[in-house]
Amino acid sequence: MSETILNSLAQRYVDLTLCKTKYDPWDVYWYADKPFWRRESMNFSREYKIYPYVDLGEKKEGRTLKNILDESVHLQESLELYRKSAAEAELDRVNYLIDHTINLQTRTRVLLGETMSYDAMTEGCYSLRAPDCDYAVFDAMKQELDAALPGKGPVAERVMNFENRITIPRDRVPAVLTAATHVFHDCAVKNMDISSGNMPRLRFRDLGGEMEFLSILFGYEYDHIEMERNFALDYPFTVDKVVEMIGHEMEPGHLTYFELRLKTMIDTCFPEMQIIAQYSPSSAFCEGSARMAVYMCFDHSIEQLVDFEREVIFEQGRLDKSLAACMPLWHRFRDLAGYGKLEATRNRWNGVWDKEEAGAFLEKYLFAAPGSGAQTVDRLAADDGHFVSHDYARDVMRDYYKAMTKNTDEQWRLYQKLCRSHMSMRGIRDLTYRIDF
Repeated sequence: MSETILNSLAQRYVDLTLCKTKYDPWDVYWYADKPFWRRESMNFSREYKIYPYVDLGEKKEGRTLKNILDESVHLQESLELYRKSAAEAELDRVNYLIDHTINLQTRTRVLLGETMSYDAMTEGCYSLRAPDCDYAVFDAMKQELDAALPGKGPVAERVMNFENRITIPRDRVPAVLTAATHVFHDCAVKNMDISSGNMPRLRFRDLGGEMEFLSILFGYEYDHIEMERNFALDYPFTVDKVVEMIGHEMEPGHLTYFELRLKTMIDTCFPEMQIIAQYSPSSAFCEGSARMAVYMCFDHSIEQLVDFEREVIFEQGRLDKSLAACMPLWHRFRDLAGYGKLEATRNRWNGVWDKEEAGAFLEKYLFAAPGSGAQTVDRLAADDGHFVSHDYARDVMRDYYKAMTKNTDEQWRLYQKLCRSHMSMRGIRDLTYRIDF
């Protein structure tokens, strides 16, 4: 079959995804509309955090959600027909396009108000279906926290007190985030074969208390991205949140993935490499891999991670370094909290719990502060699949790396190759996706 035909089908996927942003404005996570781009005007807003940073214009006009659904169904049929006579070398790409067209359909059906189970939604959007939670692990974690956290009184109060004590003071946020950014940037340059000039410019200002950061893209070339990251001085950055905001959200996490995917778009001219949709398998890979890359920076050693936190974040933040002894447990608690929030979201979506019941569950297991459970449930509803595409995806990637590699050096090579591939989250989950690295 002709690659021209497959490129045409891929372009239809991109165009339909862009059309959907009219009804789903947060869906496009990254979009490179041309191989090389430079901002030509300073007339832009510093008040949003959304990709893309280009005017989509008529690309997102003219189709209703029903039009998008109907066309995506036809696109899937065309791709499946193409697959019947595709060359072996094309199969990963065709399967990737089919999975992402199914994600487009599923998200469109959600926006149209179609009823489906939570698991069906995440399977359709991310090619992932998280396992049921065992509440015994939540009970055990609560007991561990009660035994280990400093202070006296109810464990819920001591959790909040510990969190406050590992929160970076406002006047120390710039020093802490800048120091951490240099550490993770150096790790990305060393292990991912990327440009040393890609570290974002860092700025610090008030953002209203709810938002961690805003990003502004100024331009990109083949191996260079110019980005400004505005961090919130009025956001409560805890020690673990600093690690997430830097290693996960920038390098070697999302920004590294964007750079490698951009290179692939230019090298191959494949239209689908232009775009990452929020509710898609490529987004789940992006999130899960970014979270794993943080651990890879420290050779999967919690001791090395905590040493970094103590000597860089605690030191620069002028926090009590003795609290670092509790950080291994705190990290496990935070990881488990993602599954607790997944459980609350899934049961709320499926109608098993109402908002108050879901909120009470979060408060019981310390995943929400006393009296804030229902409010937390409302906030989680803004991104219902978040904890599948982030926390569960992280563990899917961890299992895949363990199965496919012998050590962390091999994991870096595999990660780099996956960033530039037509990966399959379903194949990664089932350990059936193979790629030479």
